[in-house]
Amino acid sequence: MSGTEAWTTPEQIAAKTTEFEAAASAALGYVRPAAFGICHDGPDGSVVVDRVNVPVRPLPAAAMALVLGERWAPNCAVRVSAAELDRARTIAGPAEACIEMPHPNLIAWRYLREEIGDHGTAVAVYLDRIDMTDTGDAYVNAVLGEIHRGRIENADGTTTLWRPVGPAELDLLRASGMTAWPPRLPDQPIFYPVLNQDYAEHIAREWNVAASGSGYVTRFNVLTSFARRYPTQQAGGAGHLELWIPAEDVDELNRSIVGPIEIVGEHRGL
Repeated sequence: MSGTEAWTTPEQIAAKTTEFEAAASAALGYVRPAAFGICHDGPDGSVVVDRVNVPVRPLPAAAMALVLGERWAPNCAVRVSAAELDRARTIAGPAEACIEMPHPNLIAWRYLREEIGDHGTAVAVYLDRIDMTDTGDAYVNAVLGEIHRGRIENADGTTTLWRPVGPAELDLLRASGMTAWPPRLPDQPIFYPVLNQDYAEHIAREWNVAASGSGYVTRFNVLTSFARRYPTQQAGGAGHLELWIPAEDVDELNRSIVGPIEIVGEHRGL
């Protein structure tokens, strides 16, 4: 790569990404992963997750795969030397000239390089699916833990979720016998359960009451194998954690519900 090369537009970055993915595919059988992360060893023997991408930002993932070469695999955790990290930064670095896009991976790589110094190492993790649980690999588990952070996963194989609702949606729930969520409307492409009751109470109190005079907090359990297909999303503050489930998956969500949907909170306007 030329030290003066710069990609100043999203279109240039997209073209380079296509070029790198094609080169990695031809050489390695590379396919874009479901998740890509990079970690390093903490001073206490723990794994420090520096950056996780779900969905994947394809340029950094492809650049690192080109550096890893035949060590890359669809599911892998691969040790990366400081020199290899520098090479990946050189390959993807011209993207920083584009100010229309954020570059969180390159920023994370820069800080990571300072952290490991010239003689330390990092670990690149590629996953072709994110619904796994304990894989036996500490680095893969750490990346999965970041992807699924903030959840209550129960010993019986279920995950507890909450959802604030207004009176209209509550009526539809009751019509189902409190067993299923209604289909999304055309202007509702995403179903948003949340990962803790405090956040659900906040939404019910601040949003549902304002919109319809009352708000209710529901709680339900779904199969963890289903919930793990969706990464945790943060919508504001540290505790504002959600799942973003596409509308077309709501039927499958309903089939994954274990037990009834319960009302655990109620808020009314003054």
